[in-house]
Amino acid sequence: MHSVAVRRTAAAILAATCAFATISCAGDDAGPVVVVGGDSTTESVLLAEIYSQALERAGVDSAVATGSATPLTDLDAGRIAVLPARNGALVDRWNPASPARTPDEVVAAVNSALPQGISVSDAADGTDPRPRVTEGAPEGAARSQSIVALYRSGIFDRRQLKKLNYVAGELTTDDLIDLVHQVDTGTDPALAARAWLDAHAL
Repeated sequence: MHSVAVRRTAAAILAATCAFATISCAGDDAGPVVVVGGDSTTESVLLAEIYSQALERAGVDSAVATGSATPLTDLDAGRIAVLPARNGALVDRWNPASPARTPDEVVAAVNSALPQGISVSDAADGTDPRPRVTEGAPEGAARSQSIVALYRSGIFDRRQLKKLNYVAGELTTDDLIDLVHQVDTGTDPALAARAWLDAHAL
């Protein structure tokens, strides 16, 4: 695991101390800062950087704040505005009795269980580490675990939402394995994320 990574700490703290993570403090002329959060795992730190930088390329003023022990609570409370996550893990948390196993089933299960005020991006199907299962998953099979980005509803325009979904369309398990290895062997997460975005013209 990688140590806690915080990019643009001052901006993240400013946004977190306002009423919501997407609204600037009164009198601040800098405009809203969208805080992308996560826990302290290497994967979470990387994904936060990828989504944050992708949003910046769509005109969003964004900051990264990772290392939280309760990132879903932070999202629900408005301390962060975007949270990358594995959708199967979200089903395990929100509806553990759900029979959803295949990618399409898990996507539907997440959509039906979203808390009020929270939306979800497209799933990056290529990031599911399980052998591909499409139909008729056997009982007891592991849930699909694709990357998604949860975000507070209504904060992005169509262009910005497309950018989140473009990330989902390009990100693969092999990419994540390589990026995690890079960071675990010393590459700065922000630099690794930037290189991946550049390589995929995002």
